[in-house]
Amino acid sequence: MASKRLLAVICGLALSVILSASTAAGVEKRVELVLDASGSMMGKLPSGERKITVAMEAVDKLVGCLDPGLEVAFRAYGHQSHRDKKDCADTELLVPFAPLEENREKIRSALPEIQAQGFTPISYVLGLAAADFADTAGENVIILLSDGRETCDGDPCVLAQQLKAKHVELVIHCVGLGVDAATRGQLECIAAAAGGKYFDVDEAEILGATLVEAANTPGELPQKYIPGPGKLQVEGADLRGHQVIDAVSGRPLDVLISHVQETIDLPAGIYHVTVAGAVWKSVKVVAGRTTVLRPGYLSIDGACFRGHDVLEAETGYKHGSLSNTQASITLMPGDYLVTFGPLTWPARVAAGEKLLLKPGIVAVDGAHYGGHVISTTDGRRVGEVSNTASSMPLPPGSYVIEIDGKTMPFELRAGERKVFRR
Repeated sequence: MASKRLLAVICGLALSVILSASTAAGVEKRVELVLDASGSMMGKLPSGERKITVAMEAVDKLVGCLDPGLEVAFRAYGHQSHRDKKDCADTELLVPFAPLEENREKIRSALPEIQAQGFTPISYVLGLAAADFADTAGENVIILLSDGRETCDGDPCVLAQQLKAKHVELVIHCVGLGVDAATRGQLECIAAAAGGKYFDVDEAEILGATLVEAANTPGELPQKYIPGPGKLQVEGADLRGHQVIDAVSGRPLDVLISHVQETIDLPAGIYHVTVAGAVWKSVKVVAGRTTVLRPGYLSIDGACFRGHDVLEAETGYKHGSLSNTQASITLMPGDYLVTFGPLTWPARVAAGEKLLLKPGIVAVDGAHYGGHVISTTDGRRVGEVSNTASSMPLPPGSYVIEIDGKTMPFELRAGERKVFRR
């Protein structure tokens, strides 16, 4: 009830403010909502609701609140191609600009057709979204609703700076839905560069009201970089080091952040920093201040000698591997999949967190040289144990093992050692 009352109040404010802005002499306001429908939006908020479902409900509330005469458009990305296609041009202007009284039902009708499944090409999408306004006068507002960071080429914060310099009337507000620290930093950087505001949302109940507030928020002067040195620190830097790259030129700098030198001096600007097999983009260094990156750390208790690949959950890109000789990996905050043969174990790594996965161990006492096959309950073979490799780490779950012609189902818990005897 409280969230409904909040939405009603903000709806009233939005109508009055947007109406006054639209009718002021010589002033027009247009709003384009850009919805992230990448694969990560199939993830869940702490409340258990899927992000894409919450987002579509919030869009429905937004179009029910705004002034019917306001020019509104609706664009989505990541909804047309599965992540396996690695489609970095996956975006569509679902509803072009028209007064909301004409577009309201068109936007609502487009929502059920959206399937969250692809990549997050934010730079490409923002460039197209800015062009959708066709150099119209007045305030042109993009509201970017995303739960993830750029997964394709380019740096969206650098692009936002460039777009703002070319189109001074452009404003980009960013709404982060259940985001990690790296994504939050990138969305904040985009908004600041384009005269907008960043809104952080972790609860489904307030997303609709937040979108209305974003549409109601006037643009500001973009944040400018005052010339001068700042500092960049990677807290708990990796032994192998972190390369720093100028985000505008793409030129790697002749400096490495490592456990020997965790903090370096840099001119104010936007940078990329390598972390394992990934690149932390839109890292903003401000004169006279220290920007601190806090990666996370992942390790596996009893890792297999064959190794476990660590994959980015949204893209499937490999960020590194863990094994009995490589005990830990440094990662950007985010969602990952850790491989155990054909199986994967989801792992969410938070900023500064040292996450230890404790797989279950399956062993056979007196294992046969021919091996004992282990499968999932739906028949997928996951591996085998034998007299040369008599144990195997596996994620928690339900399995079946074959011993001397018999199949034995069993449950495996995290950290449990399950021993079968012949």
